[in-house]
Amino acid sequence: MRKYLLPKDGIFYKANLHCHSTHSDGKLTVEQLKEVYKKEGYSVVAFSDHNVLIPHMDLCDEEFLPITSIEIDVSDNTVPWPKNATYHINFFSKDPYADKFIELERIYNADVINNIIRRAKERGFIAQYNHPRWSLQTACDFLPLEGLFAFEVYNTGCEVDMMNGWGEYEYETYVMSGKRCGCVATDDNHNSQELKSPKSDSFKGFTMIKAKELSYDSVMNALEDLDFYASTGPVIHELYVEDNTVYIETSPCSCILLRTDSRISKSTREESDVLTKHAFSLDFNYEYIRFECSDIFGNKALTRAYFKDEIQ
Repeated sequence: MRKYLLPKDGIFYKANLHCHSTHSDGKLTVEQLKEVYKKEGYSVVAFSDHNVLIPHMDLCDEEFLPITSIEIDVSDNTVPWPKNATYHINFFSKDPYADKFIELERIYNADVINNIIRRAKERGFIAQYNHPRWSLQTACDFLPLEGLFAFEVYNTGCEVDMMNGWGEYEYETYVMSGKRCGCVATDDNHNSQELKSPKSDSFKGFTMIKAKELSYDSVMNALEDLDFYASTGPVIHELYVEDNTVYIETSPCSCILLRTDSRISKSTREESDVLTKHAFSLDFNYEYIRFECSDIFGNKALTRAYFKDEIQ
């Protein structure tokens, strides 16, 4: 029987799930951000301004959906900036009109962060962990976290500023511990540079969400169900398992790689972007599988880890 890992039904919507406007330290207004992101083919933007929760449902139209969100930070104040580690977490509200977040205890401790995530979940928020390398965090900081729906595996702003925007190794470490969450690529844009500048922090990382329709409830349900993948370029059209074989269809790539929780991996490679599909036999022992698809420029699409009980 065929089992779809990315849902068979629905529409893929291109999303930026980490975005800053003039409501915090961004340089563009939410209206300007809607305009420029729509021009680049985005349907969803989470306006995750620092420590402020503002709904922007007046921006909603048939082709654009704003997600009501906030980015909170809890830093290790026993170490002076800029060497102190910090937690940065985005919270997305299931209520599109929410304008108040929970009271925060800003103590740098994983138990405190888990308590924030738990209390926020009780109030209708879901949590996304952001940019571990820029945050100077190690596995000791993020492995204890519980209740995340997403983990940033790419952050444009961090990559442009410091070339440390990738977090796929940290995500691998997280899921190897048995934790389950999706992976996202985001811009974390502040737009201090021209949009066409090589230093621009927009339009390089995105998340493809497969939802039934472009409505707030449908997109939030897709996020909770982990029906999305991360990318800096390639797209994945289809992903399913049938007869102990996993099938993937993509935009033209030079490599399609199946990763596991061990040293076992499988791949197909070419010297140019001519690969658009492949089938991998699951004839080995594994706890989870996930995919990375890359083009000749090094852009990658990354799926979440799919665990054995989701596949068999």
